[in-house]
Amino acid sequence: MLYQFSDRLWYTQAEEATDRPVLGYLRGDKLALMIDAGNSARHARQFLALLDHQGLPRPDFVALTHSHWDHCYGLCAVGAQGISCTATRKNLKQDAALVWSDAAMQNYLAQGIVQKFCEEHMRAEYPRLEEIQVELPQLVFEETLTLDLGGRTAVLRRLTNPHTEDGVVVFLPEERALFVGDAAYEELVGADWVDHPDKLAVFADALQKMDFTHCFIGHGAPMTRAELFDWFGQRLG
Repeated sequence: MLYQFSDRLWYTQAEEATDRPVLGYLRGDKLALMIDAGNSARHARQFLALLDHQGLPRPDFVALTHSHWDHCYGLCAVGAQGISCTATRKNLKQDAALVWSDAAMQNYLAQGIVQKFCEEHMRAEYPRLEEIQVELPQLVFEETLTLDLGGRTAVLRRLTNPHTEDGVVVFLPEERALFVGDAAYEELVGADWVDHPDKLAVFADALQKMDFTHCFIGHGAPMTRAELFDWFGQRLG
């Protein structure tokens, strides 16, 4: 289902069974932006069908918040230009070189290339692992990129965060909304979720400087600004 946040901003809910993340959509006067690409071609096509049903134009660009499979592997089916930081593209290029099969997956698990948590959800999303297609984003930036969509702006910023080294947030100033992907979460290390208070403190400080009222996190319900910083405060003690 597609939920409307404002007259220009829509989003979906996450799905735990297949680890599908929240996806966002911002409609400008001239261009439209999708935020994260989904975890498979199937996921992306379902999102596009929701846009079609609402009479919304399909996205011209897709902003990727980081390189983890559940946020990127749907890019192959969107039909729009992908945008990421250079680190995300580098990571996805490594993924694109992998062969996907049951036998290969066993090797990736043994080598730590794929974590067990991810493997279980990938198999739930992909009946056949051979269906996985990894498309690389065409547009890259280093630290910050601003998109003028016509009457609406999206600011992409790579920020230090506790989840991953290539985390990007998407700030929508006219909506006073912020999409952070998984950057607010802990890091998955083997079978454990490990927090990094030092990185979380840096991340929280960067977000404090942004004028948003609501934050969209990758696998949960939207949070108000107060709820987000209360959560950070609990983790920082």
